[in-house]
Amino acid sequence: MFVLFIVGTLFICTLTNAQENNTRGENIWNRWEKRTVDCISSGKKDDCVLIAEKANPPLDTTKFKCHREPMPQNDWNPLARNSTTRLLCPIGCKPGFDLSVLTKVPHDNAKCQKYYTYGKLRNEKENEWYLWMTEPCEFVALTTHCRFHDVKDGKIADEIRVH
Repeated sequence: MFVLFIVGTLFICTLTNAQENNTRGENIWNRWEKRTVDCISSGKKDDCVLIAEKANPPLDTTKFKCHREPMPQNDWNPLARNSTTRLLCPIGCKPGFDLSVLTKVPHDNAKCQKYYTYGKLRNEKENEWYLWMTEPCEFVALTTHCRFHDVKDGKIADEIRVH
């Protein structure tokens, strides 16, 4: 009960401070959009689809194609030493914003280890966010959420609203 009181108080204080620090006097909230790269459904290697059902504005997900690139080899990543390439899949999130924690399906695949055989990355040169995977973790569905700062006073800003 005491922990719940502290957590609730911390949330209210954080929210109040964020609103007080807003110099324009607007309430700006985060909006999250789910993105899934499904590499399971087709049953074929590298044949993944982007699922972004509630994207605003809607995305033509057929234009988001995965591609291969060399797998970076690092001393800290022994799980990827046998992988020569990784599959990169663009997800259509605004480049300047963060992504949430990744989840994978199937959840119990011990060969898939976050940061070692799958992850997320921002390609500065292409100005795009990607989800990536490498062997032995290639027949998975990876999900993340894009964070947008476009909700003002509880409404989505007009510049992104679909007309």
